[in-house]
This record gives sequence, structure tokens and C-alpha cells, in this order.
Amino acid sequence: MNARLAICVFAALAARGEMLDRIAVSVGKRVITERDVLRELRVAAFLDHREPVAGPQQKRAAADRLVDRMLILEEAALTHVALPAESDAAKLLDGVKAQYGAGYAAALARYGITEQDVEQQLAAGLRAMRFSELRFRPEVQLSEEELRGFYNTLAAQWRAAGKTDIPSFESSRPQVEKLLTDQRTAQALDRWLGARRTETEILYRPQVFQ
Repeated sequence: MNARLAICVFAALAARGEMLDRIAVSVGKRVITERDVLRELRVAAFLDHREPVAGPQQKRAAADRLVDRMLILEEAALTHVALPAESDAAKLLDGVKAQYGAGYAAALARYGITEQDVEQQLAAGLRAMRFSELRFRPEVQLSEEELRGFYNTLAAQWRAAGKTDIPSFESSRPQVEKLLTDQRTAQALDRWLGARRTETEILYRPQVFQ
């Protein structure tokens, strides 16, 4: 099945309510359904302006993202971390609408998703970012040596790409510090998610990911 035909099939099944809603993943006592996984795939493809591919690898990656979000929301609730509401994704949603222009509604229908699906996914991204910033960013400490080493790596990449007006370390220091801090924060989140996964009973149903 080619990717364009896959979109039509997804949309038709969703419209008729015939999509099987088998359990795809059990996360402790909570579940992620096959419908959730396929919706994640369609919305991600919509946001990236590409056609969805629902192969085993793509479905597993989508399920992994949903598991991560569930773990983040659970931890935020336990630790009373205030995360963005869905309404906070309104500006991001406006940007998506602008990208699609007059074809926005038709694109939603073609992908078999709703505006609420899109807004929920955008909000999920905001929540993950806010959780990382509040939980891990304060722990990031960067030495002068680390900053200069990261700058040298960036400068080497710029030179390899043919860039000639390479800024000095001092003039680009704020940007370098932000980039490296963002990188270390993301790495801390990945480590935390890895640890939480080992502590949580997570069961993937193989038949869903074939």
C-alpha cells in the first residue's frame, strides 16, 4: 500500500468507526490503544507535511512517544509540576493553520484527524518541554572548557559547510551556552525516561506492531 492510499484508508476507517481499538501497550495499570498509536502517526505526519507510514517500526516509535508522555504526566502529577494546558498550544495551532492556509480543513479530513487531535499533540510537546525545563535545566552546570569545546565543534561544522563569517566565541557565547544547555537538558530527560521505563511494567502487544 503506498503512502497516499494509506491516508485514504486511515481516514475512511476513522470516519466509519471501524478501526480496531486493541490494546497496544500496557503502562502499569494504564493502556495505550492501537487507535492512539495510529492517531499519533497521522498527526505527526500532518505536522511534518508528509504522508503517514504505518509500518512496524513507525508504529513502535509512535507508541514509545506515547509511553514517554504518559510517564511525564504521571511524574508531573506526583511532584505537582504545573504543565501547560491544551489552550496554551493555541499559538502553535495558529501557526499550523497558517502553513496549510485555505487547505487546512481539507488536510485534516484527508489525514483522518481533528483539530483537537492536533492541539492535543502540540500541547503534549509543550508539556514535555516545560517538564524538562523545570526538572532538569536547573541542574545543568557548564564549565568554561565545556563551552569552548562545544563552540569549537560548532565552528568546525560551520567551516565544513563552507561558512566564512564565523562569529567569535565571545560574541556567540550566549547562543552557545543556550544550545549546550538545551542539549544537556534533553539528555537528562532521556536518562530519566530510561530509568522510569525500567521501573515501570511496560508491555507491548506484538500483534499490534506487525
